[in-house]
Amino acid sequence: MNTQEADDLERAAAWRLRLVDSDPSDSASAEAAALLEALADDLRRNDYAALWTELRSIGNWLGESDAISDYADLANDYRSKIGTTEHPANGAAYLEGLLAIARGFV
Repeated sequence: MNTQEADDLERAAAWRLRLVDSDPSDSASAEAAALLEALADDLRRNDYAALWTELRSIGNWLGESDAISDYADLANDYRSKIGTTEHPANGAAYLEGLLAIARGFV
């Protein structure tokens, strides 16, 4: 399990909650924060070993090919859309979304 991904989801949730603090009527950000937190919890509770292995392998390749920063930018963009235009059902679906981004560089 990669706690970094769960931490990244929690940071995105915290950002969404700050938006709600600024505008309490921002129900989209409140719902997005709840989904982001649920995904982080799911990643911590479930193994998803095969998905982690594949993501780590592609990530290593991206690091060697200098595409890792581009991947990181797109992964951040993906997280910022969770709860609005992206709605992964669970941690596995979230990891599949990251894998789709990573595979775009291969």
